[in-house]
Amino acid sequence: MDNLTQGGWRKTLATLLPFLAVAFALLVPRATAQDTSLEEIENEDPWTKGDPELLKKLGIVRVGAMPWTQSHASDGVVKTLGGIPVIFIETEHFRLASTLESYRPTGDRAEKERLEAEFAALKKLCSKFTKLPPKIDPWLRAHLYAYRIERVYDQFTTAFGLKDADFLTAERKTADGRSLGQGPYLGQKNKFTVLLTQSQSSMGRYLRANFNVEPEYSFRTAWPDGYLLAMNFEALKNGGRELDQALHVALAGALVQNLLDGYRVSFQAPPNWLRYGLAHWIARQIDPRFNQWNAGGASSDPESDRTHIWEPRVLGLVKNEAATPLAKMMRWHNYEEIQPREHMLAWALVDWILTARKDTAHDLLFELAEPINDYGPTRPDKIVEQQERAFTKVWNMTPEQIDKAFQTWVEKNYKK
Repeated sequence: MDNLTQGGWRKTLATLLPFLAVAFALLVPRATAQDTSLEEIENEDPWTKGDPELLKKLGIVRVGAMPWTQSHASDGVVKTLGGIPVIFIETEHFRLASTLESYRPTGDRAEKERLEAEFAALKKLCSKFTKLPPKIDPWLRAHLYAYRIERVYDQFTTAFGLKDADFLTAERKTADGRSLGQGPYLGQKNKFTVLLTQSQSSMGRYLRANFNVEPEYSFRTAWPDGYLLAMNFEALKNGGRELDQALHVALAGALVQNLLDGYRVSFQAPPNWLRYGLAHWIARQIDPRFNQWNAGGASSDPESDRTHIWEPRVLGLVKNEAATPLAKMMRWHNYEEIQPREHMLAWALVDWILTARKDTAHDLLFELAEPINDYGPTRPDKIVEQQERAFTKVWNMTPEQIDKAFQTWVEKNYKK
């Protein structure tokens, strides 16, 4: 299976390796051989004190020891990481493991506004969150990311009109007998797992042990019973993205791709224009300055750099007849094939679908995510054929007709 890292697709033969609310997280003392710069983390959550009622209000199923995947539980994660402190939080749809350390906002206005809004949302759920502190401790940071990943899930399911109840029936089939997957989590048997580490070496250690890979920024892949996203903050900081907001954006864009591939156990059947376009569509709602695909992102002066403002750039491509035709986008089989400007077009196409055609988004996704049980050389052609059938069935349109409708909408709705 191909695995998406920030730099593109990487092969690995190990991808398909088998795999109470308590008052404290699973924290194991650091091994002496580990990085001594790691921050000490309190054994007990200072915000909820492990109170079951408060955790329930926050949408938290449990903290501490928990299942993870078929091959190991949370204690296996800690062991692989060498015994460093790890905070585990389980929500309705996710299991989160975090080694993120304290973070002190630097004064970035957009980040400050979002943090205040998120903290206010937590305060509505739990009165213990009284005032956003100047330094966000590891527990609060974990709570924020637990909240954020559930927000991504809500955005994805709302955009496509998906309901948890659809996946809870014993049959998990549509009225005409088509499969919705194998389990209650968009069709997956297990909850989606997310590993956020402070250091690049910690993430690398876990991925090397389980998948024999060691990417720089992030890695997403399938377990036999679900999906994993691993990401570290150190690599982003070293790359000039030192704001927590940059990590949040990167996480959202990668996580929604796991939700997409997990839906109906589609296993990368959805086309790449939808995968990357949706990732941009979700991530840019958080902060459009931090794009991970070289189509305009944060500069040394984000306030004056306007390359992250995509509407006028897409409008220019359309007006100058330089927009990539959908027929070509349908045949994007590798990340490296996609040009920076084409990422903008994929984002705009998804924006059109989820805005102007939102009443048909559910049906379109269902058709595009039909599992294709052919992993041989003909699979790319079958993905293209599936798109053609979907456009005909849902919209009764050809790719050329879709181009015309989409571009007309761009000219009407995007401003210079």
